[in-house]
Amino acid sequence: MWRRRIRNLLSPFFIFLFIAFGGAGVVYADTAIDLSLWESGASTVDRYHYVEDPSHQLTIDDAVSLQRWQHPEKGVVNRGFSTVPSWITFQLFNPEPFQKTVIVEYVDASVETIDLYTRVQGEMGEKGEKRENGTFTHQHFAYNQPNDTRPVSFYRPAFSVAIPPDSTVDVYYRLFQGSDFPMHRFDSMRIWDENTFYRSSHIELSLLMILLCVETAMGIATLLAFFATKDRLFLYYAAFAFSAASLFASFSGVWSYFIAPNHYELWMVVLQINLCQIIALLFVRQFLNVSEHFPRIDKLLLAVVAIDVVGVILNLLGEPYLSRVIIDFTAIGAFLLAPLGIYAHKKKVPHALLFTGSWVFFVIGMALASLRLRGYIADTPLSEWLIYFGGLVEVLLLTSVMILRFKHMQQEKQRIEAEHCQHLENAAHVLEERVKEQTKQLYEAKALAEKEARTDLLTGLPNRRSFFEGAQHFIERAKRNTAPNVYLLMIDVDHFKKVNDTFSHACGDSVLREVGKTLSLSLRKTDLLSRLGGEEFAVIMENVSEDAAKAMTERLLLAVENTDVLFENQFVNVTISVGMATWNSTQNLDQLLQEADHALYQAKREGRNRVAYASVDALQHTEALKDPLIIRPTLTNVSASDIRA
Repeated sequence: MWRRRIRNLLSPFFIFLFIAFGGAGVVYADTAIDLSLWESGASTVDRYHYVEDPSHQLTIDDAVSLQRWQHPEKGVVNRGFSTVPSWITFQLFNPEPFQKTVIVEYVDASVETIDLYTRVQGEMGEKGEKRENGTFTHQHFAYNQPNDTRPVSFYRPAFSVAIPPDSTVDVYYRLFQGSDFPMHRFDSMRIWDENTFYRSSHIELSLLMILLCVETAMGIATLLAFFATKDRLFLYYAAFAFSAASLFASFSGVWSYFIAPNHYELWMVVLQINLCQIIALLFVRQFLNVSEHFPRIDKLLLAVVAIDVVGVILNLLGEPYLSRVIIDFTAIGAFLLAPLGIYAHKKKVPHALLFTGSWVFFVIGMALASLRLRGYIADTPLSEWLIYFGGLVEVLLLTSVMILRFKHMQQEKQRIEAEHCQHLENAAHVLEERVKEQTKQLYEAKALAEKEARTDLLTGLPNRRSFFEGAQHFIERAKRNTAPNVYLLMIDVDHFKKVNDTFSHACGDSVLREVGKTLSLSLRKTDLLSRLGGEEFAVIMENVSEDAAKAMTERLLLAVENTDVLFENQFVNVTISVGMATWNSTQNLDQLLQEADHALYQAKREGRNRVAYASVDALQHTEALKDPLIIRPTLTNVSASDIRA
């Protein structure tokens, strides 16, 4: 007994001497783990040495003979993303007089291959001589191979290692995250007592299955709610719940272990992340009614969805790395959805505030999981479970929101039914009111149709029909007046065909609208301005002296000349020609139009951008009634330059 106690006391010293001076590899005492003092399930943290293998060629014999083993920084268990294999080594020391079997578990499910090599160190002889080390035992884990090839039947990489009594076992393992795209690299392992491992794994698996079953049940319930209500929001949430459950199953390794036990690859994990992002964005867009309340943000969300769809396509085409990059960048937008929910609450979107709280849990869980994978926070069971806990809380809260929405819909349905009953009780009154309302609408529609029939659609001015009706009223009033003073202007836009040919018909339309607007602003409200068709306008005015009418006509000429029409970042300048005729009691409307039209043509012949005045004495008008084609009114004209002078 006393010999055993002395040996136990001196064993660490001999191990130190052996490791420091014996063997080809350089290994240090701080990588030796005393299993009698070890807490089952604890991580090796920084109690290991590692070396990277950029050549991908190192074998176990090469690794053992290496002299350049590195010690990690204190507390570092994750060195971020890498596509380079690495070799890690530590020792397991069993000081007990009986064999111990431990489970060496990798802390994450997503790794392409792990090759674990173990050997029993040679004992020191009674004279201090070093005995030969044992041969290496090799265990292999591959993510995409069937589950029955795994060293330990578990949904994460795990290996069983037996340590003989009073012995030390060298552990070397080659860790390769994958060559398709960089993956997070945990260099540490968890060391479990065999019984504790299986007990803890059963508890963990039970919790995972509860989580997945809850999320799946929520998805099924909301899917049934969709069939009952036909509300697409329930369909989006059901898809989101199913995708979240699938994603969590993939993260934990349950998917590859239970659902696809024979073939599952890392690119499929990326695919599930991408699909979950797409469905989550579509669900949030529908829930917050983004298209109605935030049209610009809605376009941004749809653009992000389109980018994620591109990521899915790239992944399926064999480029998972590009898809992974897209996921990392578009995931930033998930943080912006929480403020959007708060703003939607101000817009009176139902239950937007509760949605915001649930989304915050989900985002925090995803963020902490991302920080853990990148090595920014410690790898602990708590940090590993944060994403699942956040997802569970988020799903429960969102389900509460869905229940409230369903309840709201039921209340709305009851309210509608009550209103319908009230409507049935007052059917006669309602019908009478509807008839009155429809009659009113019919009259309004008729009035609108009549107005549109008298309005030029391009300029908004009265059209030809409206002009002739209004002009006739002007003449009828003038006949009853002892001192009639009615004037008719015929206006034509100069070189309008050239504008259309040079700048397009769309420019011509803009010119007509601007000319009509300019003329309208330069006339009195009592004057009648109309567009007769094409580039031709007409004005009829009354209750003004002839000199004032001429001054007003010349003002129209200058107003149009000084108007620049802006079309497609260029200015178009146009002028008009005007023919003015004065009505007398011997004329009818057609004769007055003839005089004004004749004056207009005279203005065009004289060079355009001018006013031509027709003046006919009483005798001429009398003869013109007999034969208007023989006797013409005398014409005078004034150009725009004369007016400016």
